[in-house]
Amino acid sequence: MRPADSDRRSARYGGAEAPTPGASRAPGLGAVVGAFFTGLALALVLTGLGSLVSRSLVIAFLLGEIGFLGGVAFYLAATGRSVRAALRLLRVPRAAYSLALQLGVALLFFNLSATIILGPPAQDIEFVRAAEGTLEQIALVVGVVLAAPVIEEALFRGLLQGVLEVRLRHGYAIAVAAMAFGLLHGPDGVLFFFFWSLPVGWVTWRSGSILPAVVVHAVNNIAGLLGYLAAGPVEADEIEHGAGAIPLAVTILLVAAYWAYRLCVRVDRVEGLRVRRAKQG
Repeated sequence: MRPADSDRRSARYGGAEAPTPGASRAPGLGAVVGAFFTGLALALVLTGLGSLVSRSLVIAFLLGEIGFLGGVAFYLAATGRSVRAALRLLRVPRAAYSLALQLGVALLFFNLSATIILGPPAQDIEFVRAAEGTLEQIALVVGVVLAAPVIEEALFRGLLQGVLEVRLRHGYAIAVAAMAFGLLHGPDGVLFFFFWSLPVGWVTWRSGSILPAVVVHAVNNIAGLLGYLAAGPVEADEIEHGAGAIPLAVTILLVAAYWAYRLCVRVDRVEGLRVRRAKQG
């Protein structure tokens, strides 16, 4: 293999555990589209079946999420690609999870301050109050806290960003994936989720894995779910600002952004990741 091919192949997987030659064909933009529509088709089928069988919106939602990830994995496997490598489901040192947990908390403060300044983002979990009984509540927690972070990070930071990193500079790849992630949450949430996604995309690129991103995402979903259950949907006109609310929110936003930046820098100092990148480089 030529050195240029080796470097490009290493970059495709974020410098982490790239598969051996011949193990799988590298995914392209067509694979992203094909995997997305296969996942969407299976998600719609399972959501419909779940609604018919259980009459539960929450269980139908969870089945749809599982179907989406299953469809993506099926498409990748059926086209001769390594699902684990394409979605960047690769192990990282324990220290990376600690940093991801801290980044999740930093982004919670970012969310709080941005909500005060810009108003609440689009509510995309309004079905949570439909959960009744133990089974539906368990399905709700699994769907929002576990399934949604894994699926969204696998698709956007794993598959899409990984493909773009081969074709674009890493900064552009992170930004495009972040914009796509923002659009997923509706036009009202594009700006909010775009900036939220930038440090998550950076950590994914530097670690070569979506697992830290899943931790960050799960932390924020847990907080969002608990907040929604406690207070219900919050509209922009319901938020009352005191005299110093906006300056305080701006201060918190800047501190949270700097904290997130410092955590992103610290990812480069995780020993296991440094050794792995050195071997790949």
